[in-house]
Amino acid sequence: MMKTIKQNAWKCSKLSMLLIALAAASPLLSGCSSMLDVDSRHIVNEENKWKDINDARSSLMGVYGLLRTALAQDNGYWVYGELRSGDFSAVNKRDLEVIMAGELNSSYPLVQRLSNWRKFYAVINAANLFIENSSSIVSLDAQYTALNNKIDIAQMRVIKGFCYYLLARTWGDVPIWDKSYEGNFPNIKASPEKEVLAYAENQIKSIKDELPFIYGSETDPIFPTLNYHGSNRDQWNGVLFNRLSANTILAHIAAWSGNYLEASVYADYVITNASKSGASFNLSSNITNANGFFYNSSNSQLVAFPFKWTEGEASYEGHLEQLTLASPLVSKATPDIYIPNDHITQIFTEDNDVRYNIAKDGSIASTYFSNIGGQYPIFSKIKVIREGVSGADGSLPLFSSAIVFSRLEEIALLRAEALVVLGQQDLAKGLLDQVRKSRGLNDSPSDADLLDEIFAERRRELLGEGWRWYDLVRYKKLKRNDVEFNKLIDGKGIFWPIAQEVLNNNSQLNQNSFWK
Repeated sequence: MMKTIKQNAWKCSKLSMLLIALAAASPLLSGCSSMLDVDSRHIVNEENKWKDINDARSSLMGVYGLLRTALAQDNGYWVYGELRSGDFSAVNKRDLEVIMAGELNSSYPLVQRLSNWRKFYAVINAANLFIENSSSIVSLDAQYTALNNKIDIAQMRVIKGFCYYLLARTWGDVPIWDKSYEGNFPNIKASPEKEVLAYAENQIKSIKDELPFIYGSETDPIFPTLNYHGSNRDQWNGVLFNRLSANTILAHIAAWSGNYLEASVYADYVITNASKSGASFNLSSNITNANGFFYNSSNSQLVAFPFKWTEGEASYEGHLEQLTLASPLVSKATPDIYIPNDHITQIFTEDNDVRYNIAKDGSIASTYFSNIGGQYPIFSKIKVIREGVSGADGSLPLFSSAIVFSRLEEIALLRAEALVVLGQQDLAKGLLDQVRKSRGLNDSPSDADLLDEIFAERRRELLGEGWRWYDLVRYKKLKRNDVEFNKLIDGKGIFWPIAQEVLNNNSQLNQNSFWK
C-alpha cells in the first residue's frame, strides 16, 4: 500500500510537493497527505540539486508540508493542547484517557509516538538545508532573485523559531540544531528550555522585518510583485508565514518565557497592522460555519496550515473532526472525545453567549455543539466536511479544515493577558470586552479578577483550537496558588517525557527527571 501511495504522491496538491522526508514510523494521513510518510532515515531528497526556481519553490513548500504533517500526525496538535487536564472526555479510548489524566509515561503506542519529537527535527533539518543551499540558485536562474531568496530564507527562520517554540513548550529542554545533517540524527545534548526559547526568538526577530505582509501583491511594501513563485495572493493568503505571522509567534514565545512586556509589544503590532495583511476579527457565525473561517485559507488565519479541498488536500486523519464528530454529521455512532453537558454549563455561564446559552425557559442555543442534552454532546464548532458544504453527507468523512494556531481574537486576548501582568488594567479590559461583545456578552464585571476573566474567555473562545493546556500552564505560573500544579511546574512535569526511541538514538540525552 505504501508503495502505491508513494507512486501516486506527485499527483497530489502543490502544498504537499515534498522533497523532504518525515520522521514517522506509521502512515500519517490518508489520501494525498499520506505521501509525507517516507523513509525517516533520508531527511532530504538527495536528488534536489538546487538548480532553479522550481527547486526553490518545491523545497520551500516541502518544509511547510513537513511542519503541517508534524502537527497533524496522530492529531498531535490537539492532543498536546486540548486533552491533558482539559475539558474533553473520551469515549472508550483508553490511550486518550491516560493523556487526559497526565499519565504520559504510558506504554500505549499513541503516547509513545507523541513522546517522539523526531517529526519536528525533520522540519528543522529541512529548513536548515534550505538556508544553507538555496542562495546558490540565484546565480543559476535569473528568475530567482536575491530578494526572493532573502524572503524565502526568512520564512525558513520563522519556521525554525516556531518549531523550537513548539518543542520547548512540549518537552522543555531540547537539542538545538543550527545546521543540516545527512543520514541519522546527530548526538547533540539538550539545551535548557530558556536557551531554546531565546534561540527561537532570535531566529525570528532577526528577519521579521524582511517578510512581506502579503505574498503576490503589487501593493506590498516589501516585495511588490504580481506573482510570488508563480502564484498571486489568492493562492498564498493564509499559506505562508508573513510579517504578522512572525510577530504572532514572537508574542507567544515571549509570553511562554514570562516576558510580558515584549509579548504585549509584538501582539500590539499584529493588531495594529492587521489590515495590511487583510486580517480581521471574525463573527462567531464565521468561526463555526462549515465553509467559514476554518475552511480553505485566509490571512485572518495569522498562523495556520490549510488542507485545501480545491487542491486535493482533504484527509480523514489530522483534523479535530476525526475525534469530535459523530452521527448525524458523519457516519460514526459516537465521537472519540466530547465535553459532558454539565461541563459545558461550567464553561459557558452567561446569558446571550452566541456560542452556548440557556434561555430563561430552559431552551438551549449553541453554535459550538450539536446533540445537546444527549449522552455525548457533539463538539461541532469545527466541522469542515469535504468541500465545506453545510449539511454535507458524512458517509465519506474527509475533512479539509485548517490547523489554526492563532487568529486576531486569540492574539487580542494574549495581549490582554500581558497588559494585566504589566498593570495596564484598563487597556486589558478594553481588549477583553471587545472579544466578549462580539460573542453577545456584556462588558466584563468591573469587580472581577481581570486575569481570571481573560483566561475564562480564552477557554470559551478558543475551545478546540489547541490552547487549553498551554493556557492552563501560563495561568498557573502567574497565579502560583495551586500546590499540586506548582509541583508539576517546578518538577518539569508540565512537559512530555522523551520517547525511549529518541533516548536510544542519542546518548547525549537524559529523560526528564519527572518521568524517570
